[in-house]
Amino acid sequence: MDKIQLETNNYINLKIHDQKKPLVLVAPGGGYRFTSPREAEPIAEVFRNAGYNTGIIYYRETKLLYPDTVKELAEFLSFIRKNHEIQTIYLVGFSAGGHYVASLGVEWEKFGSSSKPDALILAYPVITGEKDFSHEGSIENLFGEINEEVRNVFSLEKWVSKKTPPTFLFHTTTDTAVPYQNSLFFFVALQKARVKAELHLYQEGPHGLALANRKTPFEDLDPLLFEEKYGRLSGWIEMALTWLAYIKK
Repeated sequence: MDKIQLETNNYINLKIHDQKKPLVLVAPGGGYRFTSPREAEPIAEVFRNAGYNTGIIYYRETKLLYPDTVKELAEFLSFIRKNHEIQTIYLVGFSAGGHYVASLGVEWEKFGSSSKPDALILAYPVITGEKDFSHEGSIENLFGEINEEVRNVFSLEKWVSKKTPPTFLFHTTTDTAVPYQNSLFFFVALQKARVKAELHLYQEGPHGLALANRKTPFEDLDPLLFEEKYGRLSGWIEMALTWLAYIKK
């Protein structure tokens, strides 16, 4: 395992088995306060089993504010491409981790082509700063304050362009922590910019499902009961893998 650490305590744990294969970097959620273990190694394991190199981004060990968060992620990608033969990098983000990776997706041009993600996979992502649909804690933790200017910058759907990478989104319509409109707004913006995108909305399910199987249960729920209750939604990860294979053609 390789560990990549820049000037802060934030780091990436890399598991590279074949330099010729693409790299999938996973950014767990946690409201820009911490990184959830349920959305870290279990996710990376799925992509490794599918033949990808993987990495987990621990981006809140030092709680940087915007724009330093995006700058550091750009530096991570540039460092990997400079020091490894790997050139294709996909970013997978959950909840606030989705906002983290999608921020680079809409801003990579500021940092150069070596920092561009080749695709984004966003699971119930935080996207918008609009009051009726926003995750207020994520905004405050990322910016240190909340005002109208901050809300505008935070709203990634407003910054999508034709150069935003292809994106896969998954959400549930009964998510009360991060409403599904976050994914919907981003998807609509991608469509307007003619960016390849796919959105999967499930009829019901809570926030933070991760793989929606016994490997990623909520802490207060038996793994088998968790899978029995939410297992129907576990197919999202296979759809994401199929989508990745499709856009590589």
